[in-house]
Amino acid sequence: MLTTSVLICTYHRVHDLQRCLAALEEQTRRPDEIIVVARQDDLKTHAMLATFQSESSLRVLLVSAPGTVAARNLGLDALRTDLVSMIDDDTAPHPCWLERIERHFLVNERLGGLGGRDRCVNSPDCDQVRMATVGRLQFCGRPVGNHAAGFGAPREVHILKGANMSYRSAAIANLRFDWRLRGKGAQPHEDLAFSLAVQHAGWQLIYDPEIIVDHYEGPREEPRHYAAMLPIDDVQAYSDVTYNFVVAINDKLSYLRRSVYVLWQLFVGTRVSPGLVQAVRFTRTLGRSSWQRFWITQKAMASAYLDLWKGAPAVRSGRPSGSPRASTAL
Repeated sequence: MLTTSVLICTYHRVHDLQRCLAALEEQTRRPDEIIVVARQDDLKTHAMLATFQSESSLRVLLVSAPGTVAARNLGLDALRTDLVSMIDDDTAPHPCWLERIERHFLVNERLGGLGGRDRCVNSPDCDQVRMATVGRLQFCGRPVGNHAAGFGAPREVHILKGANMSYRSAAIANLRFDWRLRGKGAQPHEDLAFSLAVQHAGWQLIYDPEIIVDHYEGPREEPRHYAAMLPIDDVQAYSDVTYNFVVAINDKLSYLRRSVYVLWQLFVGTRVSPGLVQAVRFTRTLGRSSWQRFWITQKAMASAYLDLWKGAPAVRSGRPSGSPRASTAL
């Protein structure tokens, strides 16, 4: 048996957090500890947690700095169990969620990180959309998520999603979420950067679509530009998507793949972070806004590489004892 903690970072979402904690009380395998990281000024959350009764040990940590990175790092600093499962406060794990997680880590000593499906219950077709490819970083640097729509057998991946990801404490003992990432609330690509760092250190990452949380996707402090083609109401928040992605992947790719990524992002890109091809593609529907998106994306990429060239320190990482050190390429 492995001891396990559940880490939840929360901010001004009392009802969501109550639902999440209630789901943890229904687990067939109870967590040994629940760690909730809340902002110091979130008084309603403090009041609710003061009255919460649980058979698991509950620890409430207070953070003053905004952003997911600071909150999750505070939780990791307090970790004292063999495993840690990180979920969003607007999720509700299915009853066998933690039991399945522990089983994976018990039978696979090389497993460093484990992810599952976050079932988007607010979407009318949440159980109809099925994607075979999940959590991959293509050679050109294009990320493929699809964690909410994965199906089939467990498989090895490159990327885990922050709403439902678990780690072996030994794999992350010398690793923290990357302080270089920008953003005021849900800092884009913090989960991608963290999971890539664990894999880069030589550990295995697995996605199992039977490890399920219901995801109610509550309101955010800022637009989630990394998840959809939203209107750009906040240029900085939109810029942070590309900036953070470059920082997240840069030291995990070979020189060849970094070069390919720069060319791909300049000439192709994605719907969210367009290159030339995507800018032309959406000119008919978005007009000048399509080229605004292109320009902000390219400036953000250049800014990130300039900061990296100036010597921004890389995120720390750990690797399993006795394993060969991973190469710089995925």
